Amino acid sequence: MIRTAKELRAKKGILFLLILISVLAVFSVILYPRKANSGPYLNSTHGNSGYGVNRASIAAFGYPRGHCAHCHEQHASIGGAEPAPNSPAGPDQFLLFSDSYTSQTDNFCIKCHADAGSYQTGGLVNRSYSYRAGGYSSDSLNDILEAFSFCYSGCGSPSSSSHNLDNIKSFITGKWNYTADSNPCNACHNPHAAIGDPANVPNSGKTFGTRGYSPVSRPSLHSKDTSAWGLWGDLAAERMNVKASNLGGGIYQSPRNSGSTYEPDGSSTQDGSNLTDFVTFCTDCHNESNTISTSHSLFNPSTGAIGRNTLFKIDWTKEWHGGNSGFVPYCSMGTAPDIISLLAVPYDGTNKCGQYVLSCTDCHEPHGSPNNFLVRPWVNNGSNDCRPGNCAVPTPTRLPVTVTNYGTGNGPDGMANKEWVYLCGKCHTNLNSGDAHTHLLQDYNNDFSVDYFDCLVCHPNGGDYVNCGVCHYHGSTYQSVFNMSGNTRPLF
Repeated sequence: MIRTAKELRAKKGILFLLILISVLAVFSVILYPRKANSGPYLNSTHGNSGYGVNRASIAAFGYPRGHCAHCHEQHASIGGAEPAPNSPAGPDQFLLFSDSYTSQTDNFCIKCHADAGSYQTGGLVNRSYSYRAGGYSSDSLNDILEAFSFCYSGCGSPSSSSHNLDNIKSFITGKWNYTADSNPCNACHNPHAAIGDPANVPNSGKTFGTRGYSPVSRPSLHSKDTSAWGLWGDLAAERMNVKASNLGGGIYQSPRNSGSTYEPDGSSTQDGSNLTDFVTFCTDCHNESNTISTSHSLFNPSTGAIGRNTLFKIDWTKEWHGGNSGFVPYCSMGTAPDIISLLAVPYDGTNKCGQYVLSCTDCHEPHGSPNNFLVRPWVNNGSNDCRPGNCAVPTPTRLPVTVTNYGTGNGPDGMANKEWVYLCGKCHTNLNSGDAHTHLLQDYNNDFSVDYFDCLVCHPNGGDYVNCGVCHYHGSTYQSVFNMSGNTRPLF
């Protein structure tokens, strides 16, 4: 059948209209993500029109802050050239402007989250948790690239640590809708929903606003539909006061921030109602079921040597600092100083019996730390257990936390194997030499008597110290450490 010129023109017009509608539909997704059911991007830090994503090479073409094109390149060409950075290998996954993930210190997120060499206009400053929540203003760490640049692979006996992104990537692949193409940073962050904490105030302390600031989303709730993968900690039910109450009616006590204020936001609130429930968040991965490999060669408490390549499994419902915080109330142990109920402020071992549930962030940094095991360099406003004459720097001078070489280094009083006192001594007092001995004396060598030989378990040769990590670690009990039967009292 021969078509007339008029019919052909009509069909071409219809085809052009269909193409135009398709193009407009694509751009409606890019320009109006909420209307495209792509989640709360416009409310996120990245999508904020005042301080959101703003790649310099894209901004030069007139694209506004928060525009999707700052991260996603639809055609890899604007004005006849590809905006920096160029990708000679061809298009990147998810239309990103660079490879999604290459290594610990070379991945898409870190291309902007750095204070120098960032593609974000002006660079980005992201402070440590110790700085923002703990008020540790002396901490020089100021970006995510630096946090992940701490010792992370093949260190042997590391003096610092970072979350290992290779390990995370391997762990999440095949779980919770993650694939081998997923960026490991997305294990904890929904880039289309995360809200700055604090928002656009890089060198300030944490804040707690009406939006319930939260930069994290639970990995177990991950969905490819980013609008369905919400923030964690933005709702009142997702805070530490609720978690502590659900763990056997425990108590959450915020550590000191500075002066008379408390973490995480430097306010008078101290019950955890302003702190994300990081226990639930972290134990999505760090729980009693998952075996998590690490590139570190870790301290093995059963041998006292280095030789462990998986992380301890954690059941926070059974640990002393978790659901078993009330296993044996300190108040039932007698009177000071013959008990271990001597706690530093704001903790109270006499009236509240030391029945506190801790948040993971009370002791650990989320990204990286100059200490081993991601231990925070500043805890509870630097409170220390040093007594005049026993430590190089006496009370009330504050001390940072130092945990290197698996805690086998010198402690505050210069004695070997006492490095963990830098951490434990921020909350537990009377741990140093010359203080009244407040560590419970038990039948540690399992010979049915409590005597001098039990002292030697912790003090070989009558005066040395055994690394605290030999007995106290996630999941340890009297039964597991001392090969005892019928006694599973937690030791951590």
